[in-house]
Parts: sequence; C-alpha cells; structure tokens
Amino acid sequence: MTPFDTALRIHRREVDAVKVSIGVEVERIATIDTIARAHDARMQEERALAYALPFSSDAWTARMKADRARLREAAHVAETRLGQLRAQAVEAYGTMRAIEGAAERYQAEAERTAALAEQGAIDDLAAARFLQARRKDKDRIS
Repeated sequence: MTPFDTALRIHRREVDAVKVSIGVEVERIATIDTIARAHDARMQEERALAYALPFSSDAWTARMKADRARLREAAHVAETRLGQLRAQAVEAYGTMRAIEGAAERYQAEAERTAALAEQGAIDDLAAARFLQARRKDKDRIS
C-alpha cells in the first residue's frame, strides 16, 4: 500500500472509461460509414431507375442529398468526438503512468528504509555479541 493507490485506481478507471468511450465512438463511425455506403448504393440504383421514368424525381433526390448531408455531419461529429477522446486518453494515461512512477518510487524507498532498519538491527546484534565476547575474554584474563 502506498499513499498513491487511491489516485492510481481512480485514474485506471478513467483510462478504462475512455477506452470504452473510444470503442463506442469507433463503432458509431463504422455504423455511419456502413449506412452511408448503403445510402450511396441505393441512390445510384434509384437514379438509374429515375432516368427511365417520364416524371421528375427532384424531390426524392433532394431528400436523399439531405440524408447524405446528415450522415456526413454525424460522421464529422463522431470523428471530432473520437479525436477528443483520444486526446483525453493520452492525458489520462500519462497521469496514470506518473502516479504509477511515484507509487513505485515510494515503494522502493519504503523497501530501502526497511532494509536499512533490518541491517541496523543485525549490526547492533553483532556489536552486542562482540562486546559480550570481549567481556568474557577480559574476565578470563583477569
């Protein structure tokens, strides 16, 4: 456990949420693209049929052009949103990585402090045994 764990969990959730949003936006763009292709194919078929008919198809053509314009606008909005989400993902990931680095440094420092404390305790025990052995040697000599 480090003091950074809570912030790290929050940013990981944020990164995950942005990933999901990016996936939704990519799916939306793919759907709009599929609809636009089908729309264009239908328009071409209908135009071919309209040339054979003796009456005007201007109203239908205008409606189809308006539908196509709406599809282009929806695609543009989705592409813009995707760009924003990607920028947000980069920022959130960068923040998360910075917090991870701080947590790793904190953990390494805590381990280093624990190792120094352990080494100090071992040194104290060794010094105590050495002094005890010296006293015994002194007592034998005296």
